[in-house]
Amino acid sequence: MNATEMAPKTGSARLNRIQKTSRRLKVCVLLYFVVPLGLMALNFKSIHVVSGMVSIFNHPYASVSDIPAPTMVLAAIAAGIYLLGMIAFYRLLNLYEKGVIFSEANVREMKRLGTYLACYGILAVTADAFYSGGISPLTLLGFVASPWIVGGGAINIVAGIMDEGRKIQEEQELTV
Repeated sequence: MNATEMAPKTGSARLNRIQKTSRRLKVCVLLYFVVPLGLMALNFKSIHVVSGMVSIFNHPYASVSDIPAPTMVLAAIAAGIYLLGMIAFYRLLNLYEKGVIFSEANVREMKRLGTYLACYGILAVTADAFYSGGISPLTLLGFVASPWIVGGGAINIVAGIMDEGRKIQEEQELTV
């Protein structure tokens, strides 16, 4: 059997695995995002916080009325950024499910996802500054060591590498 005859079957099997995995991840993302919201909507009156505390950006408050207004604004913005990040991740999984692996749309969604992650991290560190009462060396260290910011930056770097690879591939396809 010729090696070129086997290549399409192997590539097709790999593409099928990618598509199946992306479908499973899409279901997991939907369950992770939708089920808690549905449970909260159905049981809103019966939700009890065991400790009696409210936590925003991992900072405890005795009640919702104790949360400072800037922190509430940051939490609302962070919730929007989180939602946009989930949408970008879901779109990326849709592209993988369609078999679109290295394309401009794929790179665009990865860059969006990385940017949203980094922005969420910046908001979390900013909320730390509000909670602690000002900018301190630990706050500045938070900008450098925040896993959200580092992860977002890493995803943006990978997206840039994928974009360069995509451009090289396009140039090679045009070369006769």
